[in-house]
Amino acid sequence: MDLKWSILSKYRNEIYGFSALWIIVFHLVIIKRASFSKEIAFLSDYFLHGNCGVEIFFFLSGISLFYAIKKSKSLCDFYVRRFKRILIPLFIIDGVYWLCLCLVGDISVLQFLKNITFYSFWLEGNSLVWFVACLIVLYIFYPLIYKYILNNQSLTIQGKLMCIIMMCVCSYIFCWLFKSFDAVWYRNIEKALTRIPVFLLGCYCGILCYEEKSLSTLVKFGSLIITLIGIAYFFEHPVSLYKSYRIPYLLVGPSIAIWLAICLDTIQSKLLNRMMCLWGGTFTGAVFVPCDSHNFV
Repeated sequence: MDLKWSILSKYRNEIYGFSALWIIVFHLVIIKRASFSKEIAFLSDYFLHGNCGVEIFFFLSGISLFYAIKKSKSLCDFYVRRFKRILIPLFIIDGVYWLCLCLVGDISVLQFLKNITFYSFWLEGNSLVWFVACLIVLYIFYPLIYKYILNNQSLTIQGKLMCIIMMCVCSYIFCWLFKSFDAVWYRNIEKALTRIPVFLLGCYCGILCYEEKSLSTLVKFGSLIITLIGIAYFFEHPVSLYKSYRIPYLLVGPSIAIWLAICLDTIQSKLLNRMMCLWGGTFTGAVFVPCDSHNFV
């Protein structure tokens, strides 16, 4: 069966649904709100790595932006469409929440402004809506990645991949430097910084999806091996990998996404697809809900 990279775009919402459910259960487990019977207690170790679902989100976001910028009439149109999707829910959910806290005196007006502008995350380590804070920065810089790498006609597809790999390496180097110079500040924002490489990988794969390149046997076999090793590791080591700059998640997250898409394309179940899309739509909104457990992602 000749599978295309575009199945990642075709089943994007379903994969979002899987990832969102994995992340939600992860949060419930770490704050002790979920427990498992003896028969399925072994799954708790797997769910303790649910933050890997965030890698899948960022990977798919990188892919989605390639489609989005291709459909946009202008750079302004691209930004308006992207920011409408995240800023409107942010202001409605988080803005109203913080405003209420401000009105009753639980937080100051200054803290309200820090929260709504993400100052409190990037400089103070307040992780309530770190995911949105990170996405906005990536959205701002994506057109530059698109112009100088992804849509650069002077670069071959291999050249574009090498540029993305170099950017990933530089991202990890900066993480190491930040950790060396200010470990406390780095620890507060590492959940965002260490997700940049997987987003960049998604940016590159956006080309392959948009142009409907074939999934090579090497990619299918390699991603399957990585997925199986990753799952086995999850069961044996129920500890997050943030101390290793989440580098293993860089490979495991996209590999799981690829094989979810392959399985969904093989099963062809409309009911399953609708359920997973529903999960995605329902649980994805949770990223806008202020929650202290976001500190653990």
